[in-house]
Amino acid sequence: MKKVIVIATLSALCASFLSANEVQFDAKVLKERSNNGYKTDAKLEYKVPDVNTIPNNQFGDLVKYGRELIVHTSKYIGPEVDDPKMRFAGNNNQCQNCHLDAGTKAYSAPFVGVFAAFPQYRPRENTIGTLADRINGCMERSMNGYKLPVDSKEMKAMEAYMFWLSQGVPVGGANALEGRGLAKIDRKMIKKQAADPEKGKVVYEQQCAACHGMNGEGIKNEGKANGYMYPALWGTDDTYNKGAGMYRVLKAADFIKSNMPLGATKEAPILTDEEAYNVAAYINMDSHYRPEKINRVNDFPDDVVKAPDVYRPSIESKEHQVGPFGKIIK
Repeated sequence: MKKVIVIATLSALCASFLSANEVQFDAKVLKERSNNGYKTDAKLEYKVPDVNTIPNNQFGDLVKYGRELIVHTSKYIGPEVDDPKMRFAGNNNQCQNCHLDAGTKAYSAPFVGVFAAFPQYRPRENTIGTLADRINGCMERSMNGYKLPVDSKEMKAMEAYMFWLSQGVPVGGANALEGRGLAKIDRKMIKKQAADPEKGKVVYEQQCAACHGMNGEGIKNEGKANGYMYPALWGTDDTYNKGAGMYRVLKAADFIKSNMPLGATKEAPILTDEEAYNVAAYINMDSHYRPEKINRVNDFPDDVVKAPDVYRPSIESKEHQVGPFGKIIK
């Protein structure tokens, strides 16, 4: 009995020591590493170009194909397409399931301005990444699939579409663009309280299940390679894997607050910050099956710029999955 008590005590002390010596996420360090030299105090107006202005030439054809790939991803590179060589996406999601309205909706990680943001520092890889690298990150994570060849027509088309959406945005100045990225939920709240998956379940059943299903199964469109009307969120390989940003509670909550249920915006949200936080935790519970990302242990090799909500059971504590984040964020 004494031996058991001693072992338990030592284990608790070790856990306490590791927690106390955990490197905190430092936003200032990330900002310094992400600095590309562009300086301005002005905010840029968020503008979405009219699709009718896409030129009727070879460039325009590539832009239009890129837009088609974003809107109907499963039709061209999904797991059910006839040509096995074109099955790059591992699920039947469309890129616009996350990047809403063909990547044009503000605060839904839009593509407006994105071409002007690369190359850029990527903390997940701790290196300078290209736009093609970023697209392939989504292919391997949110799409649970495989990298597109950099010189493929599909990669060139996606880049061309993002270029067209980004015209007028100064190179290096994308972060000055209103509506870019995601709008953050209350960061003071998440430092003090953990997300509550049980409360999140109530929110999900009331606000999300009508579209995404009581068991996260989504509603699939009829026909082959035709994707989902509303994507699956868990319980299948036909969804994002554990390496995707949407698997992280803060990233998911930020997206949900300004975009879900459909019709919500940053200016007119439907859920509160706390509801978005809780439902994000519920969707990504350990008991909700989702595919694993190969080599995820290699993500964020430098702890000081590791996203605070990255959760790998063998590496991070439970607080990284659901909070509170007060001891994790500097």
